Amino acid sequence: MIQPGESAATFTVPPGSCERPRLACTGAILAAALCLTVAVTSGCEKRQPAPAPVPVMVKTLTPERIVVSRRFSGSIEPLQTTSLAFKLSGTVRSLYRPAGLDRDVQVGDTLAKGTVIAELDEGDLRRAKMGAEARVAQLEARVATATETLAIAVRNLERFDSSAGSVSKVARDEVESRRVAAAGELETAEHAMADARVQLDQAIDDYENRLLVVPFDHATVAEKDIEPGERKAAHEVAFRLIDISTLHVNFGVPDTMIGAPAIEPSHAERLRLGQELGVTADAFEGRTFNATVTKIAPEADPITRTFLTQLTLTNPQAETGRPLLRPGMIVSVMVGAGLDREAMLLPMTAIHQAGADDAVVVFEVAPEKGVDTVRARKVSLGGVFNNKVEVLAQGSDVRAGSRIAVTTSERLADGMPVRVLPESTDPAAVLPEAK
Repeated sequence: MIQPGESAATFTVPPGSCERPRLACTGAILAAALCLTVAVTSGCEKRQPAPAPVPVMVKTLTPERIVVSRRFSGSIEPLQTTSLAFKLSGTVRSLYRPAGLDRDVQVGDTLAKGTVIAELDEGDLRRAKMGAEARVAQLEARVATATETLAIAVRNLERFDSSAGSVSKVARDEVESRRVAAAGELETAEHAMADARVQLDQAIDDYENRLLVVPFDHATVAEKDIEPGERKAAHEVAFRLIDISTLHVNFGVPDTMIGAPAIEPSHAERLRLGQELGVTADAFEGRTFNATVTKIAPEADPITRTFLTQLTLTNPQAETGRPLLRPGMIVSVMVGAGLDREAMLLPMTAIHQAGADDAVVVFEVAPEKGVDTVRARKVSLGGVFNNKVEVLAQGSDVRAGSRIAVTTSERLADGMPVRVLPESTDPAAVLPEAK
């Protein structure tokens, strides 16, 4: 093809080179010109290269652990605690000696209900009790005598009244005076005997209170401040006992953990009476103890603004027979552990809307004819966890083991070839410019 300004090619036939007629020479010249035109035209056209594969990063769908439970720190408290002290002053006579041990009771010993743990000297108390008993016996005899005297005086007065006219008034008045005196004596003796009985009851109570008695079962000695032979004042604490066969775990929770939930799925994360919770302790790593919610405070703590929650659990026994958990230990309480589960998660960037029907898809990477190619797969989604969305197995075209494109997926289309990047590669550094 001849462009403007260019001269046409001239073909000269050398003399003697063509013995054919002039018409044949003219055809050869035209054929040569046609070949030149085709060659020039073919050189002007550019061949379009095949599109380069889009670089993407992929994530293989594998079940991951979803942890939605909440952990709270709590402290262990004994089921009950009490302090023992004598009601009166006295000298300590003896302390309880555990069976088979040649020693007095000490901190850490566990005692049964009714055990006499300490005793005061009974000398003065016994004498006071005996004196009160003798005083009551004397007054009982006095009351009996006064009662008999009064009965005699009453009979004499009745006899004088029945013989009216034959007895002088002076004699009758004398008998009446004796009756009145006998009645007064009886009343005085009865009052004295009542006071004596009160004193006797006090003496008996003091005598019995010379003993310190364990008030409940499974009582463990937590503190001891008494020794034989020393003088103890009234109400001075001698022992502190605790029951650790059953324990309380106290911890505080925010107001979002109590009350009726507004969203039903959060119900399992809320606390309620009778709920079973797991308790762990650093001292016993790997072990979980089951406890029951037994109390939730009706009002928040004014300082921490949390609600005191109390659990109750039976204290397990160690191999030595001793209780395993001890008051004062710091433990962890798991709330909502039943919601922890395994699920398949994808970044939000891997999810795309397929069309107007609100369907969502992901791009699965799979080799086709030796080339990694993406295919749109419909998925069914669950909840969102830490900027990742759950892919439900039911209703999804992908499953565990599927490779899903998670970067540059907005530039992908079904059937497009891709190049999978190593996980350590920055995809922004290898993305080609958009044409």
